Amino acid sequence: MEKIKNKLLSALGLASGPCLRRAFCNIAEGTHAGSVTMVAGENIESPNLLVKAGEAENLVVVASAEDAPIGVCGDEGAKGETVGVYLPGSAESTFICVAASSVNMGDSLYTAAGGKVSTVAADGCRKVGVALCSAVVGGVVEVDPQGFGERAWQICACGIHIWKGSSESESASVADVKSSDMVFASIAAAGGAEKTVKAEASEGNIAFTLDASGTAETTKISWIAIRKN
Repeated sequence: MEKIKNKLLSALGLASGPCLRRAFCNIAEGTHAGSVTMVAGENIESPNLLVKAGEAENLVVVASAEDAPIGVCGDEGAKGETVGVYLPGSAESTFICVAASSVNMGDSLYTAAGGKVSTVAADGCRKVGVALCSAVVGGVVEVDPQGFGERAWQICACGIHIWKGSSESESASVADVKSSDMVFASIAAAGGAEKTVKAEASEGNIAFTLDASGTAETTKISWIAIRKN
């Protein structure tokens, strides 16, 4: 009977010796399919919050709007407790988050304060994914992790426009620009009295307006277009 017991324990990895060490291996060793067990570096008050890497190995803490999240914590737990963290970048399924704003199905979602998600792409935030259902503030929302962790705003085009005429306004054809893009421009070289420039995007085009007439081949405008991810 004792031999049978030992064989069963050995098969389950519970026997004394080397097998016992494997049962208590470091939680971050090896590879993980869609989730990993980590340690709460602070109190995590509720499940389904975005978390970031803590100050020590294997620790996670609740992510803020400006942090790059590593995953979604599926548990609540006190500091020092083990918690399960879903890894959207390697997940084969959707996941659940807590909404910081009202959400409609199809909305792009971004990091928000307190580990929550929002439809508002605030300064410095990151993309979380796309909502698969609607949700109220404080409710849960199912998320498809498209672009998880990427910057919410990305450069889509940039360049220098060389003035062609002598008027205060001109436009440049830029195939990659959309009307929803934000364009920032500055005067790289002035040909006369111009000091400021405004830029506005439309489909395939950027319109520039100076505060004074430009000079052909001399006035140069540096511009950059960014787009919500």
